[in-house]
Amino acid sequence: MEQIKFFDETTGEEILFEVMDELVLEGHKFILVVDSEDVATILKEVSEAGEEVTYQLIEDEEEFKKVAVEFMTNEDYDIEI
Repeated sequence: MEQIKFFDETTGEEILFEVMDELVLEGHKFILVVDSEDVATILKEVSEAGEEVTYQLIEDEEEFKKVAVEFMTNEDYDIEI
């Protein structure tokens, strides 16, 4: 499984995530990731420069709901909101 490092600018903490799934919705790429405690998070790609990709948490509640519903349709895993 692919792993990515996420740097939290607020806390200065680096978090290692495993990428569970990805999708493109309305022209934007989103990834479903889990941390070491199996807590799932959805991240939105905001920029790509060569091999470096920047993701951020989804701030818009309606956008988050749309993306979460899309990920929930996958029967390979179970998501609880």
